[in-house]
Amino acid sequence: MSRLLFFVLIVLLVSCKEVVQTATSLSKAPEQPELVADQGNYFSLDKDAVSIYLPNTFEKYSISQYEYEAKQLNDSITDPFVALFTNLRDNLKGNFYLLYDKENYSFCAVNSIPYFDFKRQDAKYMLAMIRKNQQDASGPDLFFEKQTAKYSATDDVKIFKAVFKLSNFEETLMNYRHIYLISTRNKQTFQFIFNTPFEADFDPFIRRMKI
Repeated sequence: MSRLLFFVLIVLLVSCKEVVQTATSLSKAPEQPELVADQGNYFSLDKDAVSIYLPNTFEKYSISQYEYEAKQLNDSITDPFVALFTNLRDNLKGNFYLLYDKENYSFCAVNSIPYFDFKRQDAKYMLAMIRKNQQDASGPDLFFEKQTAKYSATDDVKIFKAVFKLSNFEETLMNYRHIYLISTRNKQTFQFIFNTPFEADFDPFIRRMKI
């Protein structure tokens, strides 16, 4: 299972109290939007010759563009997402892409990572490892709750999905993390990390990925 540990270490990069606090500070607590699958756009992951489909409120950003937007919202805090994005870009083999939803204070970080295949029987182990590491990294004063986890497969792709809610016990801090691991018939593997101030269903968008 060493291949799965590689994945878990990537996920661990986004597991900390500071991230949840900052996400809540930057967010203006928008009402939960209705994500309609027909209201989206394709974005080219040009270095990997695939296109992903996301809600039309997302736009491609560079890390420096995101950092500028974060400072415009609140220049009194240091945004740990900038360090996260830099780590994902610089410390993983493969390519990094950032898409930001300014309207809903959400992001989608995408990495193409070294290919590995996974099967349905791996899903339970993957979820257990993610849960343990996120709980360990989040600290004792945050409540960590799985919202959903599932494995699905077609002739073209295999998808592992896990969604978690991170909050303090008063729920004055709240953040949702949507993690997708996707392996394609072309022997490509992608990691998607969505961070939102609300729970959302990105499955209809993920399924429209063009490989």
